Amino acid sequence: HGVHAKVSTPVHLRKARTCYDHLAGEVAVKIYDSLCQQQWITENGSMITLSGIQYFHEMGIDVPSKHSRKICCACLDWSERRFHLGGYVGAALFSLYESKGWLTRHLGYREVTITEKGYAAFKTHFHI
Repeated sequence: HGVHAKVSTPVHLRKARTCYDHLAGEVAVKIYDSLCQQQWITENGSMITLSGIQYFHEMGIDVPSKHSRKICCACLDWSERRFHLGGYVGAALFSLYESKGWLTRHLGYREVTITEKGYAAFKTHFHI
C-alpha cells in the first residue's frame, strides 16, 4: 500500500513566470488559447495569421517577415502541460506587457506578478 506523493508546481510559479524571454504559466496558456480562438495564430502556434499581424501591429509589435529566430512557436508549458507562445512574438508580447505595467518581473527569479491593470488588460484583449 504505497502512497504516491503528488509533485506540484508552487502556486506563485504556476500562475505566471518567465520561460526564457517570454511569459509562461496559467495566464500564458490562456493567452495562447485566446490567440488561437481569435485566429491571430494558427492552431499549432507555428504561424501568425494576417489578422494576427494586424492585431500585433495595433498593439505596437511589428512582426518581421524574417528573423534570426522563429517568429512564433508553441512552447510546452511544464506546469500546465499545454502550450504558451514563444518565439519573437512571445518575447515581444512579454516586453509589451512589462512596459505597459501589466506585469512585474522579480529580478533574478522566474516569478512574474500580474498587476490589476494587467488582469484588466488581459480580460479586454484575450477574454481571460
